[in-house]
Amino acid sequence: MLPLALFFFSGILLLQVFSTLPPRPWVAAVLLCSIVTGLTKFHGHRLLIAFLLGFAWSLWYAHSIAAFSLPSALEDRPVWIQGKIISLPRISPFYSSFIFRLETLQNKILPATTSIQVAWPHTPHTQTYPLQVGDEWRFPVRLQRIQSTHNPGGFDFEAWAFQHGIRAKATVLARDKPLLIGKHPFSYGVTSLRQYIKNQALHYLPASSTSHWLLALMIGEHAGISQAQWEVLRNTGTNHLMAIAGLHLGFLAVFAHWMTVRLWRHPQLIIRLPTPQAAACASLLAVFIYSTLAGFSIPTQRALIMITVYLLATFYRRVLAPWQAWSLALLLVLLLNPLSVLTQSFWLSFATLALIIYSFSGRLAPRGWWWKWGRPQWVLALGLLPLSLWFFMQYSLVSFVANMLAIPWVGFLILPFCFLSVIFLLICPGLAVYSLLLADKSLALLWSLLTFLSHLSWATWQQALPYYGYLISATIGVLILLLPSGFPGRGLGMLWLLPAFIFKPPTPAWGELHFSLLDVGQGLSAVIQTEHHVLVFDAGSRRSAEADQGERVVLPYLHSQGISRVDMLVISHGDNDHSGGAQAILKQLPVSLIETSVPQLFSAWPAAYCVAGKSWDWDGVHFSFLHPGLAQLNQGNDSSCVLRVSTEKNRILLPGDIEKAAENFLLADPSNDLAADVLVAPHHGSKTSGLRSFIGRVHPQYVLYAIGYHNRYHFPSATVAATYQELGSHPLDTASSGAIQFALRKEKLVLLDCYRISHKYYWNPPLQ
Repeated sequence: MLPLALFFFSGILLLQVFSTLPPRPWVAAVLLCSIVTGLTKFHGHRLLIAFLLGFAWSLWYAHSIAAFSLPSALEDRPVWIQGKIISLPRISPFYSSFIFRLETLQNKILPATTSIQVAWPHTPHTQTYPLQVGDEWRFPVRLQRIQSTHNPGGFDFEAWAFQHGIRAKATVLARDKPLLIGKHPFSYGVTSLRQYIKNQALHYLPASSTSHWLLALMIGEHAGISQAQWEVLRNTGTNHLMAIAGLHLGFLAVFAHWMTVRLWRHPQLIIRLPTPQAAACASLLAVFIYSTLAGFSIPTQRALIMITVYLLATFYRRVLAPWQAWSLALLLVLLLNPLSVLTQSFWLSFATLALIIYSFSGRLAPRGWWWKWGRPQWVLALGLLPLSLWFFMQYSLVSFVANMLAIPWVGFLILPFCFLSVIFLLICPGLAVYSLLLADKSLALLWSLLTFLSHLSWATWQQALPYYGYLISATIGVLILLLPSGFPGRGLGMLWLLPAFIFKPPTPAWGELHFSLLDVGQGLSAVIQTEHHVLVFDAGSRRSAEADQGERVVLPYLHSQGISRVDMLVISHGDNDHSGGAQAILKQLPVSLIETSVPQLFSAWPAAYCVAGKSWDWDGVHFSFLHPGLAQLNQGNDSSCVLRVSTEKNRILLPGDIEKAAENFLLADPSNDLAADVLVAPHHGSKTSGLRSFIGRVHPQYVLYAIGYHNRYHFPSATVAATYQELGSHPLDTASSGAIQFALRKEKLVLLDCYRISHKYYWNPPLQ
């Protein structure tokens, strides 16, 4: 079964390399090929059939999701929609969000599987009508296609949304009153039950910083958990402890089995059903209920299928090979949703169990605690190194110690109280206070230990694997190292791992630089890298803890480039879309110097004014501030730092958000050499900037607009954009190009990459 499962899996993977979705008739053509292959029955024909069926199934599934695409004519227009809430609503201080099963759009009936993500800003309506799963609403909304930022090292939200069947996002408008059509909680019984438990738990949870994790362990709900807490888990390699998966289901199955063996002792019970079979039934029921409460996430699905197969084999007194159970779980998960391969959890979940099977099956098992407990942690710590570097660009050096302590702590001191809390919340909520308190106290002790480990200076190793070749080489290396002791040639595994350890992203030569204008939505952030130095110009916005572009875009980009420190952080002015993400950078990376027009925002760090006349040289590249002068401070946008970067033959000009007054001031000084090959458009191309005389003086070869998709300001202004084009500048914008990367080399200026275009896949919406 293993070869068939892997070939089916490979067929699904093939679809994921397509930049556009092949037409639907391909499904019929591939199925016809599989029938012909089955009739010929040549050697290996079953494997080819499995491969073709995997491709056909994933293609059909992708087309079923792509059946609805928001018409461009309806984007950003007020429209009425009707449908049902199908996910747990997430409540933040400013808005509520949920997944909405869309039934009608402007009174037009849509396919039954159409889902969108809705954000409802808090108004008196949200206070009057608490949001419940199954509620049917009619909303006035403003719709947009799912389009996210695209940067090296960044999270692909568009892939996540497509995999979950989410085809648009909507914001509820306040000008008209939404209508509650009806309530249908039993239509989504499982999710309604999870919401009931969540609502009950919120009344009894202790007031502590760790209490939200109890909801994660009870029903798989991660709302309210801060980025700082996630960072603790990432740095200690313990993310899996707070996502209900095989570990949690395994503990519950063992507990249910142990309880049943001790209670199933009456002779009449044993005669009707032998104790081992009764214990298998009890374990199966327990893990199914827990998986239901967890919302059947991908790791939960995998664990549930494997435990079910094992328990059924026990019930019918059959022996099942571990790889057979793993293969069956892989096939069933992919049949439920073949696009699961787009998620990190899919790869980490199946890789974890595959490593354990690979390292333990077919070997003599010595007695002792190391083989049973220590060795599995060592195997996973080593075996997951390639995927950790690929997905997270870091590897936890304390994960072995952290997991050795945390796994039994969670399994024996926290999970039992969480299980009891769920039961109490359903039948006697008053008792849940005590079980939740005990669970939280135990979790708080563990959390203090994990926090200590995560803050060690050597807790993590930052390293990026940007190419598949490095990932494959590192994977081969760990598989060789995990071969049985005494196997000849095990040391060669280190040679295969060596590229992952020594890889360094290319850096500019002396006198050259790399420039990247990052895609941070409606905002600005750029990175300039010379041979030995790094400058970050602005840091994007911070709308909330979950929408911090410094955390979500700038830091991952820096990690992907192997950058571990910033020599200078320039914050042009105080607007949130330029300065909001700075705190995330300052907290996580050493920054040597801050230059800004608003040093009062950085009282905890040494910050200086970016006044005109300051200049310096790094590695043969000249940097100078042209604005503001001391008399131009405290003028809002017109106080923005204006930075010019010059190599021997080319120049870049970054003017922040200056407007026409500041442009006139720069033009008035004849000593200002404003000519540049690359210009980041002042104030995102607003009509309040972009004087024709200023554009003519700069005369850029490329003008770059740092803008968000369908931004509410309608940047860039059509008249300003027309002026740039009339004067011969080639326009590029981050909304349609993603991160834009240039190399200023000694002989010429080179456009290296437009990340959205070079990394286009079928799940990305078409550019407009």
